[in-house]
Amino acid sequence: MLAAVALVLATVVLIKMKRALVLATVVLIKMKRAKYIWVTVVPAIWLLICTTYALGLKLFSDNPQLEGFLFLAKEYKRKIAEGGAELTAQQIANMNHIVVNNYTNAGLSILFLLVVYSIIFFGIKTAMAAHKNPKRTDQETPYVPVPEGGVKVSSHH
Repeated sequence: MLAAVALVLATVVLIKMKRALVLATVVLIKMKRAKYIWVTVVPAIWLLICTTYALGLKLFSDNPQLEGFLFLAKEYKRKIAEGGAELTAQQIANMNHIVVNNYTNAGLSILFLLVVYSIIFFGIKTAMAAHKNPKRTDQETPYVPVPEGGVKVSSHH
């Protein structure tokens, strides 16, 4: 259980880092500062390569030391099938729980990877559209000055 929580936490942090790097790249392109995008693209590519490779290992590895999700699920299913009468009901329930957890971890990992690749896809799509436009596109709304008396806030919230 702790490993699953750690995996989800690490994945969320990596997604946020990649999202920030992709956003910074898009903003640089919108500002017509494309010559500086290497500063954000290089770390983003490195993170993408490392996390995709690590996820591939964690999902599909048959090495017991790596504890691949699908490998562990398959192994515990095999132990349940072979164990038969030697295993108690509690042991079988625990093993089934491990199988379900490993399939859940595999599914969530794939989902998070799809989120990362979708962020990159839409970032590239937005960057290409901004690059085609000859003007800066980093200002999405016009500037509105604050009135002299300040902004009136309603107390009915």
